[in-house]
Amino acid sequence: MLVLFGNSSLNAASFADDFFWIQEAQTFLKGKTPRGGLGPYLDPYKGPTQFRLSEQEVPWAGNYFPMEKGGIAQRWQQGKSVTKILAPSELKTLSADQLSKLSPVEKFDLLMNYSDFRTTDFELNRRGPLRDPKPDSWEGFCNGVRCAGILMPEPKYPVEVVNAKGLSVTFQPSDLKALAGASYFFVEEYAQIGSPSEEGKKAQAQPNPAVFDLVLRYNLATKKKAFVIDSNLGEEIWNETVVGYKRDLSSAVPLTAEEKKLFPQAESKVSVKLYLETLGEIEIVDANGPTKHKVAQGQSLSGISTGYDLFLDKSGNAIDGVWKNKRGDRGVDFAWFVAGDGADQDYVHKGGNPYLDFKAI
Repeated sequence: MLVLFGNSSLNAASFADDFFWIQEAQTFLKGKTPRGGLGPYLDPYKGPTQFRLSEQEVPWAGNYFPMEKGGIAQRWQQGKSVTKILAPSELKTLSADQLSKLSPVEKFDLLMNYSDFRTTDFELNRRGPLRDPKPDSWEGFCNGVRCAGILMPEPKYPVEVVNAKGLSVTFQPSDLKALAGASYFFVEEYAQIGSPSEEGKKAQAQPNPAVFDLVLRYNLATKKKAFVIDSNLGEEIWNETVVGYKRDLSSAVPLTAEEKKLFPQAESKVSVKLYLETLGEIEIVDANGPTKHKVAQGQSLSGISTGYDLFLDKSGNAIDGVWKNKRGDRGVDFAWFVAGDGADQDYVHKGGNPYLDFKAI
């Protein structure tokens, strides 16, 4: 028999663990706190059944810059993957137009007067196509781009910067988004609910449905705070930002005899059909300018259809849940919340780039 507030059933994390981390997340997430805090939102009927962030509130869109294609060392305007750093003799032969089409991180090295292209070298050999083992096709900077999209203003227009030697370097919006995504590969404040599925597993430790449902109505719809999910139920991680949802709730019904054994403190249950609106990858060229208006209009969004049963105590509060509709690969594998600045330089011991500082731009 499973014990309520211990290990929850059917591949979901425990309510107690996930509720703790949601409380921790509230300590660093800004925004007006509703009266009563999280407590009233344990009632699954509190809050809107349909919601999407406004243009002011949505994150901006970008691309994950796959590491196997060079990551942020990819010369995306030329459609080329970089496999070696520029030699000084080669650099001298480049025209202004050719310089403008270098990769985001090559431009950063030029700005910083790193003649050895140390930042680019790190990306190629430590995170990119020259690393050992080789990166998988799904690996990139999606986590960092999602963080930056939530936490920093959108780069909308080209920025021209002159380095100490008088060389003009022009960063396109997609260059800046790539560098921001790398800088936010690690972030100052982080909390998660659920855990990534291990190799060969599927939906191994999803967020507790009762806590996840609360997050939608409290963090997203009430506090207007976007958060990120891994939308792949398997071992690959596809980070997408939740910007909206539609919920269809049943009336509360009595528990079956088996459910009473599994959830002894529950009195009834409600079934929830859920449609999530998420922001994942868009093409690099499509991200090269303002995107928030399109995101707010739903033009750049993907959808996830899923659902769960929520188990209610005698007060009508959700105290546990079970996920349903896990036939395909898309769903909610785990969810996470961020705040603060990018901290890639502070995590060199975990693979962060010690030379990359977005604030230098």
